[in-house]
Amino acid sequence: MLCIALTAPVSLHAGDRAGKKAFQDSWEGRTVVVQRMLYSVVFDERSRHLPIVKRKSRVSGLTVVTPAGMYYYQFDSRREEEDDIIDKDPERIVTKMRNQYIRTSHLDNGSVQDIEPLMLVRYSPGVVFNVKKVQIDRDRVRLFFNKAGEDDLATTLTVKFPTPLSNELTESALIDSALARFIATK
Repeated sequence: MLCIALTAPVSLHAGDRAGKKAFQDSWEGRTVVVQRMLYSVVFDERSRHLPIVKRKSRVSGLTVVTPAGMYYYQFDSRREEEDDIIDKDPERIVTKMRNQYIRTSHLDNGSVQDIEPLMLVRYSPGVVFNVKKVQIDRDRVRLFFNKAGEDDLATTLTVKFPTPLSNELTESALIDSALARFIATK
């Protein structure tokens, strides 16, 4: 009896992961075609602790869609004390990034741009991507795309829910429907 009681919790959690794992497996490695414009921002990021260290040409996908069909653009905050940058216009995301990530430099010797947006990248309908990775978080699913033959991240597409996702990911049909507004499988 004790053996059954000890293995039951493991079995319950295995079922939780099965839905998410099945969803990830069904999307990872797929080839998709862009149906509606996707946006990314390319930026340099300066280390907060060692400002002379700069990570160059980082990429962040901006496009977020909801199951209800609404979409917007979001740059995830790089600081815990700041909010994400959200707007209906991707150009304004870049402008807000320039204003939000300025801080005084070490020893108050001027100011430093922690996050320096370099360019806004637009992926038009017809562009072909591979789904490199699927990340499932508490209330969102994010697909990471790269171009065929390349390892570098090109962009992402995020499906954001107003409530936490179920452990079994019973929302997978809603997620697929939201994704279909922006991409089609090839």
